[in-house]
Amino acid sequence: MHPNDCPLATVQHVEESIVAYLSRLGNVFKVFDQQDSGCISYGVHAAGRKWFVKYSERPEAIVFLRNAAAFHGDVQHPLIPKLLNVFKPAEGLALVYEWVSGEVLGTPEFPGAAGRNHPDSPHYRFRQLPAAVITAVLSAMYDLHVYLERRGYVAVDWYDGCMIYDFERSELHLCDFDYYVKGAFVLEMDRLFGSSRFMAPEEFVRGSRIDHVTNVYTMGAAAFVFLAEDGSRDPGRWRASERLYQVALKAASPDREKRYGSISEFHAAWLAAI
Repeated sequence: MHPNDCPLATVQHVEESIVAYLSRLGNVFKVFDQQDSGCISYGVHAAGRKWFVKYSERPEAIVFLRNAAAFHGDVQHPLIPKLLNVFKPAEGLALVYEWVSGEVLGTPEFPGAAGRNHPDSPHYRFRQLPAAVITAVLSAMYDLHVYLERRGYVAVDWYDGCMIYDFERSELHLCDFDYYVKGAFVLEMDRLFGSSRFMAPEEFVRGSRIDHVTNVYTMGAAAFVFLAEDGSRDPGRWRASERLYQVALKAASPDREKRYGSISEFHAAWLAAI
């Protein structure tokens, strides 16, 4: 059967629950139900291939699922899994994506600092890779965000739980773009969505401007999370070159005025330092 012949690729509305529908179509081989986003996701094997279905019936989560659908309709990049369909079960909304192989680096199955440092966790295993490999993966992630910046998007709630890494193929994909927005905005809550390990100081201050300079901080913080012990800024714990350390340190400056002015500018400095 051609993948397009599978109803998951074309269905618009069903009168049964998401679980009943997916179970009828194929084998639900994985359930991701420990997320704090209000969504539940499913790995489904149907029509000879794997599919990833993200679902919610909570109104606030559905708003962001619709935002994700609009985002995927506006961008195309090798690191972004393709959105194949959007449909309405008896309740809620479901987004159907292509399945990509790999492991999520930040996963609820290994929560907190203890989980990230568990030898079996994808996060720990990724950090044990050679510094050159980690640097290359980060460079690919930065390149994606340069593309999104040029498309006008500001990253929101990006963290290691958005990274899917295939250890066998040394291949990266990014996911969970539900909160990305077009253009800078003013923070209208006391704290933006996200993991504090990757968040700039302004993301904790109501009334702050959130923009590409904010995202520069997140990119720099990611370098410290994966190339230093526990995200430390101590140069003695940094595993890559001194030049890359200085680039990451400038990017992750608490002072917005001292950061690079854009992800593109940061990425260029990063590549020049490799």
